[in-house]
Amino acid sequence: MGRCLTVAPYQHGIGQEQGGKYTLAAPNAIKAMAAKLQDGADPLLPAGQLHAVTWLVTGSSETELAAALAPVCAILPLPEWCATLRRLTANNDIMAQPTAAMVPRWKAEEPLIWDPLRRQLMLTAARDALQGSGNNSPAPTTTKAKLAALATKRAARVAELDEALANKPSLAGMLWSWHGYGEPASLAAQLLESAHPDHSHSMTVGALLLSPSPLTFWQELTQ
Repeated sequence: MGRCLTVAPYQHGIGQEQGGKYTLAAPNAIKAMAAKLQDGADPLLPAGQLHAVTWLVTGSSETELAAALAPVCAILPLPEWCATLRRLTANNDIMAQPTAAMVPRWKAEEPLIWDPLRRQLMLTAARDALQGSGNNSPAPTTTKAKLAALATKRAARVAELDEALANKPSLAGMLWSWHGYGEPASLAAQLLESAHPDHSHSMTVGALLLSPSPLTFWQELTQ
């Protein structure tokens, strides 16, 4: 369990707007996250001793940030980062007038399971389970064969999971990362003093993870 906070150039009060263009320099992203760690007006402000991980993806232009963010979002699809990537790569020709879809609009594809179908699926599953139990043979030979098949299937699944864990994705070298430990005010001070990118990185998205438990997996993901 933990909390995740993100900053992006297009967030109100976070990015700087000039001439219709938005920017967020890396130091300003750090300041925004540090300030949020001390926002006493927020009732959900975490308290106590916390482990923290901070990530920044930066660029000196919208094009550079989009190029840096695309491979990161493929591995780490934080919703706000993905929204920023979509905006960076969208056709932003202000002279173009897109055609609006008619109402009502189609929704995203989803399971068509409401109460009648859910009840039917439950009844079908129960019936199949009863039929399967009726077909079980008490013969020792058959029982041993079934147990052997289950053991083989389990071993194959364990090997598959071991391989997946051994080949977990990595974000090493794809973003700036920092980790710390302490109370929110202490973490804010540590974050401000960290060796973060400078103002030449004018386009930035950031994320701050907090948890009472160590964030070991997320630290290893970027090493």
